[in-house]
Amino acid sequence: MSKNNEFLFVYGTLMSNIPSSMSKFLRRRATLIGKATVSGTLIDLGGYPGLLTGGGTVKGELYRFNEDRREESWSMLDAYESVTGAPEDEYRKESVDVRVNGGGKFSATTYVYVGSSRGKQVIPNGDYPPFYKNNPEHRKFTGDE
Repeated sequence: MSKNNEFLFVYGTLMSNIPSSMSKFLRRRATLIGKATVSGTLIDLGGYPGLLTGGGTVKGELYRFNEDRREESWSMLDAYESVTGAPEDEYRKESVDVRVNGGGKFSATTYVYVGSSRGKQVIPNGDYPPFYKNNPEHRKFTGDE
């Protein structure tokens, strides 16, 4: 396992195939290691997904931050995810075990949803891009609609 502040697992609007300004930002600041999975479930939060840890499989991508701008990149991503450390935050950063497709296990940080999942739709197969393509509210959130 590797140091988790070096690696980021993404599963939603930060993925490379989602046309958001922050996915473009991430690609300038980090190297895509590859497609990957973590244990958990994805739910629809209205315009973007949330990861719940636990059973199931969530598909996403693993990135390694460029060392020279790592701290600045984390600060920008925390602002995007509205992670301040306050009790009312919607997400918190957690270390997760990541399996990269084709081999390799890493410890990475990801943003985990901490709100209620009651009444929230589960995103099929833990796979956000197909859900995104068929959901106007999500495309509107990223400016793609």
